Amino acid sequence: MSDLETLSASVTALEESIATTNGGLDVFYLLFAGAMVFFMQAGFAMLCAGSIRAKNVKNIMLKNILDACGGAVGFWTIGYAFAYGGSDSSKLTFIGNADFVLANIHDGGSLIGWFFQFAFAATAATIVAGTVAE
Repeated sequence: MSDLETLSASVTALEESIATTNGGLDVFYLLFAGAMVFFMQAGFAMLCAGSIRAKNVKNIMLKNILDACGGAVGFWTIGYAFAYGGSDSSKLTFIGNADFVLANIHDGGSLIGWFFQFAFAATAATIVAGTVAE
């Protein structure tokens, strides 16, 4: 092989390595950012607990836990499909109409994207629940 072919092969291998690294960093960032947003739920739970009477703290903590659990089930079943599900080009649709219960989502990047969006949806539900705490 000539020097030019060797250099070209090295550049191609380097470009593939960079693309793989970029994909891994994207997944890591989404996972890290989703975890930070999800941890905001704990902060909002503490805010709620501090703004109500002591006798109601257990109730509001349970409510915050159930917000996260119910938000996960709801976003898994219909939320993600409504927000990001494929649309049928032959019909005029207002919301997504595919990928209910993550039916066609199989790769890790898409699942990490689901987690990131779920964290925002569940945190938003917790904020609303905190406004009507007592």
